[in-house]
Amino acid sequence: MPWGVSALLLFAGCAVPAPPPPPVSSFNATDTAWVQLMIPMNEQLLPALDVAPPPLAGFAAELKVSHSEELVHLRQLRDRAGLPDTDVHAGHQMPGLISEADLLAIRADPSALTKKLHEHLDQTAELARSEQENGTDAATKEFAASVESSRRDQLSRLGQG
Repeated sequence: MPWGVSALLLFAGCAVPAPPPPPVSSFNATDTAWVQLMIPMNEQLLPALDVAPPPLAGFAAELKVSHSEELVHLRQLRDRAGLPDTDVHAGHQMPGLISEADLLAIRADPSALTKKLHEHLDQTAELARSEQENGTDAATKEFAASVESSRRDQLSRLGQG
């Protein structure tokens, strides 16, 4: 065997192997859309909870804690899915999402918070149900089930308040 061919074979055997392909994501479009929507839904509610009128203050404080804890988990899911940390829904108007105009209205009249809370809790419960039905990532679906259960309980409590 000529020296050039044997050297080539020797070096070929020492080549660095190609890196393994990235793991196949268990997230489908529903999973990623749910995570990317729930983050701003929760984030944008938090400032409104700070101006809750006295009859809602205790409930609002509980919501602030639960929604903040959910944000930690949602951000972990976002990172695991490899999603950017940008708000893809910035400037959107949709049920349950507290806009800047909504926040200004609530600050001017804190009693308006009750209606917005009901809308937020109802909409996020429906979104969580949809994630459970249409998502594929088991951890995301499990978390959505806990969010839906929390929201149903919170809606019940809000209705009694």
